[in-house]
Amino acid sequence: MNPRQAQILKLIIDEYIRTAEPVSSKQLCERYNLPCSSATVRNDMAVLEELDLIAQPHTSAGRVPTEKAYRFYIKQGQEQKASQPVQKNIRINITVRRAPRAPTPEERLAQVAHAVAKESGEAVMLATSRPWSTTVGLANLLRKPEFQSGSAILLLAESLERFDAAFKDILNSATDEVTVLLGDENPLGNELASVVVKSDLGNGVEGVLGIVGPLRMDYNRNIALLTQAKKVLEQPLLPL
Repeated sequence: MNPRQAQILKLIIDEYIRTAEPVSSKQLCERYNLPCSSATVRNDMAVLEELDLIAQPHTSAGRVPTEKAYRFYIKQGQEQKASQPVQKNIRINITVRRAPRAPTPEERLAQVAHAVAKESGEAVMLATSRPWSTTVGLANLLRKPEFQSGSAILLLAESLERFDAAFKDILNSATDEVTVLLGDENPLGNELASVVVKSDLGNGVEGVLGIVGPLRMDYNRNIALLTQAKKVLEQPLLPL
């Protein structure tokens, strides 16, 4: 894959994240004013398809990213963030309410989880080492375009049925670094992606936040959201 093909792949993923619709060469040329013809883009897309990075759904003229493409996208995003940490930092306003008393670790985690669900537009799983677990923002998943057909709703329902069993696996797989779980790595199944991180909530209690959404989720933003959420959860509460 040459640099131009890598850029086209990134644009396909960006556009698919934005629209949830298959992406065509004409669409890319018109939206991004590419310095090459639509025919050149089609040829590059053919190469990307041979590499199993994009696929053609049904009879659509457009292409959609594969799981392999998302892994490439996430890796590229992390490498870019490491080389430009200041420019690529996303600051999210997440706060923990304290009145009328200091919140328990579970209450702090739930407050932050609701903020993350609102900012990400995805569902959020949360659990502690006590053990305790719950989920917020499930309605966000049901609003996604990819879960509107009958067969897609059935697949989503099967994934949701795995939530309770998946809590333990996600708690065990989460680390102090934000981690993305795709495909066979994801206890929730291949239809969904999870972005998870573990935090020290104090008093010997560990907490895990996991953003759960379709493979089309905005990984770079959700990784930044959980990075910020972890900082909020691990900072000491100021006295009233």
